Amino acid sequence: MSWFLRLTRFASAHMVYAQHAQNSCGMASIMMVNFKMKKGLMLAGMAAGSAVSVVPIIGSYVGATLSKAAFDAAVKTEKQVYDEYTKVTGSPYDGSQYSDAMQFPAVLSNLGLGNWECVNAGEKGFAKAAKTATAKGAPVIGHVVWNGGGAHFVVIDQFHAGHGCVCDPWDGHVHVTKMENDKTAAYNAGDTPIGWDLGGKRNDYPKDSVGRFSGWIVRRR
Repeated sequence: MSWFLRLTRFASAHMVYAQHAQNSCGMASIMMVNFKMKKGLMLAGMAAGSAVSVVPIIGSYVGATLSKAAFDAAVKTEKQVYDEYTKVTGSPYDGSQYSDAMQFPAVLSNLGLGNWECVNAGEKGFAKAAKTATAKGAPVIGHVVWNGGGAHFVVIDQFHAGHGCVCDPWDGHVHVTKMENDKTAAYNAGDTPIGWDLGGKRNDYPKDSVGRFSGWIVRRR
């Protein structure tokens, strides 16, 4: 669907991608992680001149070539991520099926993002695991189970005063969520933050969209 720029009450800015297909939240989450990990490279590329000659992630480029290569590396289309997921699993993926978080580390690695793992930190251990991982500079993908059944993937990229910034690919918003160590982290997606959409497409949550983080987390090693 579309990218959205969101601001939080902590004055932090976040790019959030709204998923294209019904069940493509995992792929959209991978896209957000890829962008957030490479955005510095993209911005450096856009401002680069002929003096810049080497970028480790994407090879050696100069000037405008660097700018385009950096942008392409940072911004992947949803279809491109589908294709990477298909290469890892060996089964065609089109967004209509549920995705398997155990396969996400290999996809992220293939995108040039280093080594990742998918582990179960436990419901009461998720908050601490997410805080520790994001403090090291990499966002995480978290698994939400809904009280009414079903599940969802989201990205957490920052913490402020014990609150995680949850970038949700369903509604394209950042839900600032309280996450305490040694406690299950509840997630109320139905409490929609204030935001302004200048074009683009996204989905809306019903007011009763409440769940919790299951403990499963995809994080960089």
